[in-house]
Amino acid sequence: MTAVLQQPLPVELSAERPQTSTASRVGEKAAAAAACALGFIGFMPYPAINVGNTSAVQFGNILTIAMLAPFAAALLKWRRPLNLYPVLMLPLVLSAITVASSGGDDVSLSLKFMAAFGISAAALCATQLYAPRYSLHLLTGIAAATVVHFVFGMWQFYTFRSDSFPMVELYVNQSFLSVQDNVDTIARWIKRPFGIFPEPSAMSSSLAPWVLLFSGHFLGLVHLKEKPSRRQELLFAAAAAGGLLLIILSRSGHAAVTLAALGAMGLVWAMRAKAKPQTHFLTICAAGAVLPFVLILATNMLADRVGGASKLGNSSWEERSSSLVIGFEVLTNRGLGTTVFGVGPGLSSPVMQKEYNLEAVWSVLLASIYETGFLGLIAVAWIASLLFRTWKTSGRSLAFAAITFVWLVGITLTTSYSQLLPIWIALGWLTIWPSVCEPAGGKVQPQ
Repeated sequence: MTAVLQQPLPVELSAERPQTSTASRVGEKAAAAAACALGFIGFMPYPAINVGNTSAVQFGNILTIAMLAPFAAALLKWRRPLNLYPVLMLPLVLSAITVASSGGDDVSLSLKFMAAFGISAAALCATQLYAPRYSLHLLTGIAAATVVHFVFGMWQFYTFRSDSFPMVELYVNQSFLSVQDNVDTIARWIKRPFGIFPEPSAMSSSLAPWVLLFSGHFLGLVHLKEKPSRRQELLFAAAAAGGLLLIILSRSGHAAVTLAALGAMGLVWAMRAKAKPQTHFLTICAAGAVLPFVLILATNMLADRVGGASKLGNSSWEERSSSLVIGFEVLTNRGLGTTVFGVGPGLSSPVMQKEYNLEAVWSVLLASIYETGFLGLIAVAWIASLLFRTWKTSGRSLAFAAITFVWLVGITLTTSYSQLLPIWIALGWLTIWPSVCEPAGGKVQPQ
């Protein structure tokens, strides 16, 4: 891309910036702009370039590939944390080979899914490479995108009262269940705002980890290594408040998990805060005003969701849980080959539709395990161990644990869209946490 991007980063992905020439300084600006663009465009699943009948390439995918091109040589080396990407892809490749060797008719579908998955998951590599040096630029793009989603969400919340859907022409990406084909259902019956995302669950899974990160920064539980400017501080605060409100109004089940994690962070802040009695009194009063609203909203959300009809991602919790249980039965009851290699990349949804009359396995994580079998489970365990080691390196940060938990719930129980770049950007950020955030409680001794 530019001169600075052609320089390989050290193994530890240091955030320090050496003295550079004029050409390199230009490259620094280009790389910083690319990181900011990744934060913004990566959180905009629309628009996209349709490919075939059921696939599309998001603009964020194109940007990710362009950002990774200068690091092609570095990506071929088995270096932490960049080795996370081949660990993710290897079970898919082996499972696809198994499908091909069986002589089935689903080989092309597996190959297409594997390509789409690989392009989307590449966003975690871009985050790992760029965030250590340009963390504020990435966060600025994410915060700006969150504010845009909030504005569109509030517009939707208002227009749904009159059974209309604003700017529906923006929602063109055939990788997701069509919004345009379900406009009347969404505006007249579902009435759940979700910004410029495919549906509320996808929005909540994408925004919730970053809402917690911005909130943790505001509460002093997340200390960024680069100090934000005053304008960035205001933008981060707006993103935290707007994103949280949009998640609550969307009535996604993920909202309860996000609020619980945020409540734990707020409690720790209240216990640690060195403030005057008046400040604590005002905090208690604010909590007393917000808590009843949250409880009433949660009650209404449960009444609306449990046992509700399945429409455009508004599936009842019973259907979601059934899909997870049936997926496990498919994995374990079809012979040793299926248990070891899975049913094949992208093939869990056709199996569920054909044999069980369910749309899909409503989970990114569990669907991946069902499709890649025991090999995929090993990869997941390896990633979990990496995140656990990173948590210890971070000084056992509560914010890291809360963000990881909310992200994990999102990809396990909330959304099945592996094409969402925000979930991969979040994973990339978590794996390089010590490079972008100060350890909790000061300097940590090596483990």
